[in-house]
Amino acid sequence: MPEDQPAPEASRHALIVGAGIGGLATALFLVRAGWRVTLAEREAALHEVGAGLQLSPNATRLLARLGMMADFTDLAVRPQEMVVRRHDGQVLARPVLGKQAEQRFGAPFLVIHRGDLQKVLRQRAEKAPGIEFRLGHRVTDLRETDSEVTGIFDTASGEKQITADLLIGADGLWSRVRPLSGLSQASQPQEKTAWRGLIPREAAPIFAREAKVNLWLGPNAHLVHYPVSGGEAVNVVAIIDETWLEEGWNAPGDPDVLLRLFTNWGADARDLVAASPGWNRWALLDRAPESRWSRGRITLIGDAAHAMLPFLAQGASQAIEDGASLAAHLGAAGSGSRLAQALRRYDRARITRTARVQSGARSQGRIFHLSGPLALARDMALRLLPRNAALERFAWIYGHDAESPRG
Repeated sequence: MPEDQPAPEASRHALIVGAGIGGLATALFLVRAGWRVTLAEREAALHEVGAGLQLSPNATRLLARLGMMADFTDLAVRPQEMVVRRHDGQVLARPVLGKQAEQRFGAPFLVIHRGDLQKVLRQRAEKAPGIEFRLGHRVTDLRETDSEVTGIFDTASGEKQITADLLIGADGLWSRVRPLSGLSQASQPQEKTAWRGLIPREAAPIFAREAKVNLWLGPNAHLVHYPVSGGEAVNVVAIIDETWLEEGWNAPGDPDVLLRLFTNWGADARDLVAASPGWNRWALLDRAPESRWSRGRITLIGDAAHAMLPFLAQGASQAIEDGASLAAHLGAAGSGSRLAQALRRYDRARITRTARVQSGARSQGRIFHLSGPLALARDMALRLLPRNAALERFAWIYGHDAESPRG
């Protein structure tokens, strides 16, 4: 539905569990499609936290249809290129982004702090007629009949129930809705952790302030960094081989661990790591593709459905795609067989798509952390690639339209 076309009267009600990026985006797409939405979030207040993230054209074209691109003017950075370096600092490739990528795919690449994106989505949702927030609601059980589904929540004032036509689990990697809907919670630890640092602009090395995505490749580790918050900070993520495993996204990390690990890296990389005032870390997990996400009147989006490694920078973009695709498939379906058919179509479209992204991310991770002769072969291949090779290689990701009939 075009942005300027009014949504039909909302008679169908969706309950979304989780008010992160995926949940908020899905709420906006559903309201545009004519649904009424309740967003239930376990936290008593919405806090904009987390690392920077990359939004590729497959996501930004969807956000543009919500009329949101102006919201990012002072928050997001449009990188002009990616700089790929070996761990000693030698430049291996400079894939183009910027205007060339936008012309190729009809939408921009953006880098933004996760908290800024969540804030913009939240502000949109708070202003949207048809979206209601229920904060401090921790889901404990689900009950379903042929005509409705009910979420049971633990709150500060006791048990609460919310009944809707459809319940959507958008509650992330450690989803509670997932096992309650009958799907396995099993995910595979990858013996890798992501360490996040946020460096104020004035404290960051000059080379790191430029509007570029930077990727450093090393044995058993790699670094990614780029400016966020309108250029006022530099987001740094170090991925290292490590067996640590703990639930959550913000466990404190000991900076001495990283300083020791990057001792033999180039001076610029060492300076960058040393400049971060602190580090948080989280364990990387992956999940094998499944035959379904939906059961009855319950479905999943984002990490709750398809946890994936971050090596294609698609986590947030795929969650946004999920929301747009779900709303497009649901349309006016709100009851009975029409809802069931819509959810089956959503499952078929999105499971095929996200399974391919998951597989591609695994392959990238193996390539990033090569050592010895294999790393030398990788580096030689990177030097020979034309500057637009990455855009063409991943055109199947960036050119995808999740609102199309096959999205």
